[in-house]
Amino acid sequence: MGVVISAATTRSGGTSSIGQAADAAVDALAGTGPDSNRVDALINVGVYRDSNMVEPAVSALIQQRAGIGLEYRPGGTPCLSFDLTNGACGFVNAIGVAQALFATEVPRHANPYRVLIVSGDTHPSCLSTPEFPITPVGAAVVLEEADSVRGFGPVRFSAGERVPEPAGYLDLARTGSAGRKTITADRFTTPPAAILEHAVAAAREAVTEAGLDPAATVLVCNQPYPEFPRALADALRITEVVRPETDTHTSALTVGYLEAARNGLRGRAVLFVAADAGPTAAAVGYHAP
Repeated sequence: MGVVISAATTRSGGTSSIGQAADAAVDALAGTGPDSNRVDALINVGVYRDSNMVEPAVSALIQQRAGIGLEYRPGGTPCLSFDLTNGACGFVNAIGVAQALFATEVPRHANPYRVLIVSGDTHPSCLSTPEFPITPVGAAVVLEEADSVRGFGPVRFSAGERVPEPAGYLDLARTGSAGRKTITADRFTTPPAAILEHAVAAAREAVTEAGLDPAATVLVCNQPYPEFPRALADALRITEVVRPETDTHTSALTVGYLEAARNGLRGRAVLFVAADAGPTAAAVGYHAP
């Protein structure tokens, strides 16, 4: 049994991270066939959120907006939902958590276990803000198990030893009463060379663990700085790389995966790599069914 992507989609054009993530979730689940509203676990990896909301968990608000598991009834599927916040690496972290959930020795219902990963970032004002460096895109990926398929390999990480400089934060002393609609986002707190170093380290481990052939692998990564995708591909000797057009932060890997899928992925391998300030990086190999 392998963990595979059974559906994925994105939503853009809006200014609400909750709204776009929920809409993407509804679209993704609609493509999973009968009982499409059934979700066992929902993991939200978005970072920059509407009105700088801290409580309740944004995952619960996305779950409510998408209408997932809102009725408790005998025989129904309870939905565990939670936020997992680790910048651009959150998606890969969520893959690792999902693998652990699939592997747990717990009683299962008759239907296959299903995990939904959602993401998206927006300016807290929920307005179109040209100065905000991240393109607001909501994304959703449905994970299920499949027979005779390798799916995702082990997740691998690499990070610096120092406490990282803040890259996105709310300066309460400066914002005052405008705190719910203000954010500081500095995308260049870490030298590019350090980001690349840790991305290469995590990626090489993921390639080895998943048994990938770099010559037959598609690289899907985020864009912590403009030259990153090509530099990473060259270091890994991968010729095919999906280059993000903009910085979609926590949704970048889903955006890249969908672009690669449009070009045909059946039976091919994908290497997901995310890197962010810190420096920190995460990678996982994927054998597409």
